[in-house]
Amino acid sequence: MSDCSIMIIDDDEVDRYLLKRIIGKLEKSIEIFEADNGQVGLNFLAQYEENVKLYKGRFPPILVFLDINMPIMNGFEFLEAFSKLEDWRNKYTACVFIMYTSSERKEDLAKTQAYNFVKGYMVKGDLSSDDIENAIEEALAGQV
Repeated sequence: MSDCSIMIIDDDEVDRYLLKRIIGKLEKSIEIFEADNGQVGLNFLAQYEENVKLYKGRFPPILVFLDINMPIMNGFEFLEAFSKLEDWRNKYTACVFIMYTSSERKEDLAKTQAYNFVKGYMVKGDLSSDDIENAIEEALAGQV
């Protein structure tokens, strides 16, 4: 498998740490990018040309785990802003977004389904490491 990357956009340091541990157990060469709020994540993804050069073969990320409840820019604000990035459809076609949240609200799930690039909704409290590993493996399979 070629080098690839996964991005975690979550303000909770413990949740990011847990995801990184699960990703590390996959025994694959995966770079992990982190952002502690939606604005930092959006800024990173918006710097597409620079990041392609800086992280050759590992950018853009194949998978983005996105929290909903964050300061500065929450997950919904991020989705709206990301959908308006110039040429994002062409640049991030292979990138899978999964909401990774503590929210069990049906309204939140319905809101994320308005974005066709969001392919999953995971409630943190209900997840096992197998669920996360399966989501990552599916994203990796789509990369081949």
